[in-house]
Amino acid sequence: MHKLGRRGCHPHSGQRFKVGSQRYEFMGSLGDGAVGLVRKARNLATNEIVAVKVLAPDPKYINEAAFDDVKRRFEREGRRGARLHSENLVKIVAYEDNEGGSCFDGGVVKNPFIIMEYVRGCTLESLIKNMDSSSEWLTPTHINKQTLSIASYVSSALVYLHDRNVIHRDVKPANVFLSSSKVGAIPSEVKLGDFGVTKWGDFLATAASGSLTVTMQEGLGTLKYMSPEQAVRPKDVTVRSDMFSLGITFFELFTGKILGSPHHVFEIMSARSSRQGIMAKLVALGVKCPHEQVSVFELILDMFLTSPKGRPSSAIVNGKMSYFLERLSENG
Repeated sequence: MHKLGRRGCHPHSGQRFKVGSQRYEFMGSLGDGAVGLVRKARNLATNEIVAVKVLAPDPKYINEAAFDDVKRRFEREGRRGARLHSENLVKIVAYEDNEGGSCFDGGVVKNPFIIMEYVRGCTLESLIKNMDSSSEWLTPTHINKQTLSIASYVSSALVYLHDRNVIHRDVKPANVFLSSSKVGAIPSEVKLGDFGVTKWGDFLATAASGSLTVTMQEGLGTLKYMSPEQAVRPKDVTVRSDMFSLGITFFELFTGKILGSPHHVFEIMSARSSRQGIMAKLVALGVKCPHEQVSVFELILDMFLTSPKGRPSSAIVNGKMSYFLERLSENG
């Protein structure tokens, strides 16, 4: 069994560990993924609550032969992420190699881990699922101050990353954290997360290239948000790959409906490439859109251009979302 194996990794409530001069205690589970185990923890000196991702790849999804590569990615992304500071990014506090379990009392956990900011509230995915989308039409009544504010904040986070030539690689509603879960309320905090942490997106892309074996791919929503070039040539992706993922995220945000599969994304891409006018394209997609909101969807569909160079940059999208929000505020 590989030393990083999940079977031998059991972080649980009450376990204590140290990072530099700070001591922490695990409080409970925040969820498990294919790459790691995420736990809530408390700083014993300050009572600050943090999230801790312990690297423990699941052999059900990732071949053990790739575990060492997984660790290298995890360390690289963790150390790099700790140097990034933006109010719209989930902060990475520290990366620890934890060699031999040196950070834990009694060395009970020997896996590397990353300490991250804990954002109370909900994910954007949860908010979208709570929106009223029972109608046969996808009704852009969801283009309002709340959704435009969220779009502005998320695109601002990407501007920060892209200005530093950093690619997020896993932009999706489940990775956007909101301080408020109430539909219609403008959240005081909107943060793009899961950056600086090894993600499923990395492994799906590598698997698609044939250089990594995964043993199961059931229920992996990340594939739906992945740009074509990331799936086919993961080493050659640019920041424009994030714009494809952002386009799907915004389509779901402004229609109030989570798309069911990659096939729905393909349908949007096909509509975008047709010769019909923008209104006809939206009707074909089941989007009933008032004339004054067409420009929002026109921008979103531009993110689905098959050529990465044809997609608008994060700076352009951020500027236009801020403009749409300002115009909406002026009109009451």
